[in-house]
Amino acid sequence: MKTGAKILLMTDFSEVAGYATFFAKEIAKKVKGKVEIMHILTTPVDWVNLEKEKEQYYPQTLQEIASANANLSALVGEFVHLGIEASSSLVYSYGSETVFEHVINSNPDMVIMGSEGRGSKKPFYMGSYAQKMLRNIKIPLLIVKDAPGKPEIKKISFLSTLEENQKPVLKKLQTFAALLGAQIDLIFVNTPYNFYEDEESDERFEEMKEGDSSIQQFLTNAENPENGVMYYAERNHPDILVLAKSEKSGFTKFFTPSLTENLARTHNFPILSICLE
Repeated sequence: MKTGAKILLMTDFSEVAGYATFFAKEIAKKVKGKVEIMHILTTPVDWVNLEKEKEQYYPQTLQEIASANANLSALVGEFVHLGIEASSSLVYSYGSETVFEHVINSNPDMVIMGSEGRGSKKPFYMGSYAQKMLRNIKIPLLIVKDAPGKPEIKKISFLSTLEENQKPVLKKLQTFAALLGAQIDLIFVNTPYNFYEDEESDERFEEMKEGDSSIQQFLTNAENPENGVMYYAERNHPDILVLAKSEKSGFTKFFTPSLTENLARTHNFPILSICLE
């Protein structure tokens, strides 16, 4: 994340979307960025190409459009009041087009969205939809499920394989953390199927950190990565948990899509996915 970055906040105006809004405000303030607030409205017909005189036959849709525009305007006002440049987009969804297309066309540096998890009836913010976003977009994506535990983002925790190809992600996080005034924790989960002796893990940590003594390192021994993440989180309370994913094969090594989806679905800490270069 860079100074002046563009943040895309996807909202359905629900309570959990409000939690995502908190993160968008906090990040935008610290990076001096601008925010686009996007709401996607499902319509019964192709609203974009519908003749104006036929709109009257869809009173419920007209009411939903008016309500969405009012909510978007209010949200933009909240950001502007904080000194953050903000705009809004109301997108009509009908037919074969995907939300991914709208996200990509927005060209943001980061996407922030809420995820209501199992049982949600929201069409675009169910846990399953958040998981599809995690798998399909290359843009850094922050998934938020619960109210923030602190008034500021102070701890960013990077769950890493300590491989060479993850160094660029750590460098991005160092820049991001510096803008936020946050601490970075570098985490490795030692499992029976991906085990490093102490000497090797220490060497890998030092190679990743490249002399940055401000980065705290954590090695957790666990049967599987998910358990390791939970052991760490219960003791250290990250504000954001970061995972790196590969463009070609999903999440690297043992950070499979199922791991990330399980974390996003069953646990409440915010998860930021960043695509490896």
